[in-house]
Amino acid sequence: MTKRPKGLLLDYGGTLVEDVRFDPRAGYAWLLTRAAHRPANVTLEHVLARAERVAAKLTARRDEFHLEVPWPTVARLVHDFLGVRFEEPMPELELGFWKASVATRPKRGARDALERLHRSGVPIAVVSNCAFGEHVVRHDLAQHGLTEHLAYIMVSAEYSVRKPNVLLFETAAARLGIEPRDIWFVGDRLDTDVPGAKEAGMTAVWLSSTAAEGSTTHDPDLTVLDWDHLVQRYFDAYVN
Repeated sequence: MTKRPKGLLLDYGGTLVEDVRFDPRAGYAWLLTRAAHRPANVTLEHVLARAERVAAKLTARRDEFHLEVPWPTVARLVHDFLGVRFEEPMPELELGFWKASVATRPKRGARDALERLHRSGVPIAVVSNCAFGEHVVRHDLAQHGLTEHLAYIMVSAEYSVRKPNVLLFETAAARLGIEPRDIWFVGDRLDTDVPGAKEAGMTAVWLSSTAAEGSTTHDPDLTVLDWDHLVQRYFDAYVN
């Protein structure tokens, strides 16, 4: 029987929220409206072509070595090359780009589950692979009423490493002030969330609506179909 956790760490994208829209063209178009200087010959198409080249050069290395490339770095590689300059603070541009290009919706049952888990007295935090800063993820979660009970939001953009790098999981546990063996990590990714949590010594909970109950693919410790299923397991069968 899996023991009662003393802390919960949750993935963000695919776990607490799911994507509705990602339109980088709209984001880069918005950025151009904020430019303090833009060469006359630079069009949105030039920006998009440069952004595609930057992404192609960085993505493979990022995934191979589990290293994060923060959004501000990408933005500079795109715009500095083209001679586009901004005067506004980068965090404001980052959030504006997000608002223009990304839309999410909460996963069904996530808000109620956080409320019930919070009432149990177990601290909860978020650990996300995300090139955007903590302030952006916090803004998005707040739009859905999902921040109230979080001890912190931790994003790979601010730590250089991505899940499944165990350094991120170890640091998250230390911030929570709880030994990894007493933490459940809940995520939807078998390639990042589950192996990273297990290497750190946490209980890896795979949240997947398409998984067969009890699936052992990549060996999650628990498999749950949705947030309601997780809460039921949390309070019932898997709690001593």
